Amino acid sequence: MKKIIILSRVSTASQDLTAQTQELKDEAMHLGFPESQQIIIENVESGIKLSEEERLGLQKLYWYVDNDPEIDCVICWETSRLSRQQSTLFKVRDMLHKHRIQLYILNPFIQLLTDDRMSIKPDANIAFSLFTALAENEMMVKGERFKREKNKLREQNKKFAGAVIFGYMKNKEKFCVPHPLNGQIVADIFRHYVEDDNASLHETYQWCMRKWTETFPLLPYIKAQHKIRNILVNEVYWKGNWCYPPLVTEELARRAREKMNNARCKARHNCKRELLCRGKLYCGHCGKMMTGSGGNTKAYICPTDKEHSLQINMDAMDWLMWQEVLPIANFNSSIELTDKIREIKREIDGKQKEISQIESLVEDIKQKQEKILDLYLNERINKNMLDKRLADSEEEKNTYTKKINRLNTEINEMQSILNDYSNNPRYEHINFDNITEFKNKVEIVNKYIRKAIITKEDDHTRIEFEYVSGTIIAQRGIYRYKNLGGWKHIWRINQDETIDLILNEKKIEQLQ
Repeated sequence: MKKIIILSRVSTASQDLTAQTQELKDEAMHLGFPESQQIIIENVESGIKLSEEERLGLQKLYWYVDNDPEIDCVICWETSRLSRQQSTLFKVRDMLHKHRIQLYILNPFIQLLTDDRMSIKPDANIAFSLFTALAENEMMVKGERFKREKNKLREQNKKFAGAVIFGYMKNKEKFCVPHPLNGQIVADIFRHYVEDDNASLHETYQWCMRKWTETFPLLPYIKAQHKIRNILVNEVYWKGNWCYPPLVTEELARRAREKMNNARCKARHNCKRELLCRGKLYCGHCGKMMTGSGGNTKAYICPTDKEHSLQINMDAMDWLMWQEVLPIANFNSSIELTDKIREIKREIDGKQKEISQIESLVEDIKQKQEKILDLYLNERINKNMLDKRLADSEEEKNTYTKKINRLNTEINEMQSILNDYSNNPRYEHINFDNITEFKNKVEIVNKYIRKAIITKEDDHTRIEFEYVSGTIIAQRGIYRYKNLGGWKHIWRINQDETIDLILNEKKIEQLQ
């Protein structure tokens, strides 16, 4: 039984998708395909902002064509409903031709294949190229118009589109003004945090919850902290910008930042032990940071979650932290160095091209000066006009010459950096055998490891690492820790959920 695909698409939810689909269904009926033989693909998605892979409607079309041999025709409203990009449109055209599937476009009417379906109709081929070119040009014009309108509103200190920062609202004239409630909330948060000696980030969020319950719902400990911190460090609130007026004074914001910088936990006693995991371990049950406990315990513990009595041996965890970060650091450091060199070379090439373009302009000025001189010799201009034009062109040439000199200086500086990367051993990738100083180890850990989450599960403890965003490559980072009669064991959990023993008591004794 032959089937027809009805491809119906609009770009925004405000457009009428139902009417388009109904007209296509009626046309499919005229072509001899009752509703039982109609496959409807409806989507609200952008044909220009989304890539081909992100277009769900197109992906459904591809799947039906490849997997359902009963597909005989495809019908759509207009060419731009398939795509506004030439490459995608021609891919659809060639795919349908390959499978001998007819395509009908209603506005204007186009039949893709000849009646025997062996070739593409010449007029259809021309129409595809023409209407796609027009669609791309339309989007280009719209983009330029959008950009001009956005710049125009920006010059008037108005916001064109997009979300407005908490504490502000956009009025009818598109100016961003303080929100009558939220703007006051932001100012109160700054004042409470600075003026209350007992106020921490989390306590401030709890204070907000009590005053503005609907605006500040119950959140986990870490998320609540981050929400207040994001408000206190947002420069817009005290500096403002072209769009937003300031809500608090710079002095109040400065005091808030100073308090945050000084709010780090300080040990009650001088700690002589160097802890590699300090500030990196978090309880998977309550979300709070785990702390080191000395004495006979020598473990990282959760100070608040008494239900699980979560703790993990210091030696075992520090050993695992170092073993986790080293392969990542070794691999990524060499790639990062390669990327830096590639980026510098790209900048040098760009500056050299810019120099070539400017030198071409200088040559144009020289030719212009010769023409001015010819005009004077032919008595087309007088001496005063000659001097004025030569002076203007010489000033322009000097400006270009200074820019060329500046670019050459920047190129020389970049070339010097490249030579350092090539000749200086300190730029080589990390070799863990040579790293012995604790502060260097901490620096590497902070660069690649964001945190490790510790969770108690049955008779063992689960360890899961989270990496700093931007890391090029990382391991799986999931482990199982168990203390058996004083013997510490750590297993790696592989991708296939198998486990490998990677640490036992003997290895810890070698580290001590």
